[in-house]
Amino acid sequence: MQFVLIPLDNRPITYLFPQIVCRVAGVAALVPPRELMGSLTAPSRPGGLAEWLSETLKVRSPDKLLVCLDSLVYGGLINSRRGEESEGEILNRIKEIPVWKKISIRPISVLAQSSIMRIADNYDNTEEKKYWARYGREIYQWSELLHKNTAGIKLPAGALALAESRIEPPVREDYLKTRRRNFKANMKLLEYVRSGEIDFLVFSQDDCGEFGLNILEREKLTNSALTNGVARKVMSYAGSDETLLTLIARALIDSAQKRPTVLIQYSSQYGSRIQSRYEGQTIGDSVENQTHAAGMLTVNDGTTPHDLLLLVHTADHQQGDHVQLTGHPDLRQVTSAESLRNTLDTLEKSEKPVILCDVAYSNGSDPALIAELLKRGHLLQKICSYAGWNTTGNAIGSAISLGVARWYATNFGGNPASDRAFQEAMFIRFADDWAYQTQVRPQLNGQAVADSKLAELMKPFLTDIGAASGWQVPAVRVSLPWQRSFEVEVCIPS
Repeated sequence: MQFVLIPLDNRPITYLFPQIVCRVAGVAALVPPRELMGSLTAPSRPGGLAEWLSETLKVRSPDKLLVCLDSLVYGGLINSRRGEESEGEILNRIKEIPVWKKISIRPISVLAQSSIMRIADNYDNTEEKKYWARYGREIYQWSELLHKNTAGIKLPAGALALAESRIEPPVREDYLKTRRRNFKANMKLLEYVRSGEIDFLVFSQDDCGEFGLNILEREKLTNSALTNGVARKVMSYAGSDETLLTLIARALIDSAQKRPTVLIQYSSQYGSRIQSRYEGQTIGDSVENQTHAAGMLTVNDGTTPHDLLLLVHTADHQQGDHVQLTGHPDLRQVTSAESLRNTLDTLEKSEKPVILCDVAYSNGSDPALIAELLKRGHLLQKICSYAGWNTTGNAIGSAISLGVARWYATNFGGNPASDRAFQEAMFIRFADDWAYQTQVRPQLNGQAVADSKLAELMKPFLTDIGAASGWQVPAVRVSLPWQRSFEVEVCIPS
């Protein structure tokens, strides 16, 4: 079986890890050359990607097309916010979608992602237009008030006018123009769902609050999907970087023609109700959205027969954050002792493969959990998937995808390479989410370092992972692919 993948950009988690997950499942991944994909400083090449996709559909025989439309339409997720293309240019690129099924050698399913433009509550313009460094939080607050006003929520007298006055008119106009362009593109995509050119569509949302123009747009899109009778084929929820992985999980389940039943358990009695950072919702909401998007059947009663256990490891009462942002509370150390005991006890007792979603913290693993797992190597053998990076949705969605891939390979004809790929995938997640994000990244103080220095810093932690797990992984190369400290690339030579 073959899947065509069009990733979100060229980062390891969006470009490389989906290919590994496909190998775990025993599926061939057809992926465009990395140089066509967008980076932090340069957009993808939509024309080159469209040409590559057209040729691949004509000469290969893929079963599924899983496409992050941001790359083909805007030049990538980041460029969807920064790009200066006109509304007409963007809509013209979208018009290529109906061609895909016509030129494919065999009938294919098209599963797609498109982002709803985010609103980050900070002054970091690394992934935004330049004016975000001056007006980022002001735009966030203004957007929040605009949504509340539209929703009929009573605002303090003059609050909206005051918020608007803090942002220069040209900045407000440019910001709204970009939002309108992207929203019209998303509305057009709903027409293609209705006509059958797109079989399943996710409107992804990263960095969400409870209110904002992005939330208002999501409401309009979901209402339009409902009105047009395609609500079962369209989802919108918090998450973005993991969306291609979620589409892989859904495609595998579709191909199996059998939905895995998953038992959901939380390590804390409050776990499902803990607020999820950067998402404007609870951790329980994120779990529900991610399992639904993947196409799983979920149960909450251990007496019900199930194929997998989805174990959500949270802190005891509040989600922490390994990154301290200016103007936000310091959550780099939160209490998780009771939750940790419950997680370890659940792993000991589980007779089913465990998908371990580590969301005690955002932006990295719970160090206390990993320390215990590395002491108890037998527990690692019960885990069929792990993730603990970035947001709750990122971690849960990627953990589900790897777990589904392992389930698919076990039940529907994996190959000898599947086991090898699984070991690589697990090693990479522990190396990235724990060794780098929680152990090494804090030492960098936000600065990129040379590959040699990075390798030196990570070596003892990678050694610990290998010793505890027994995963046979050869020499590992590490780098900072975007020359910033946010993400690491852990490369295992083939």
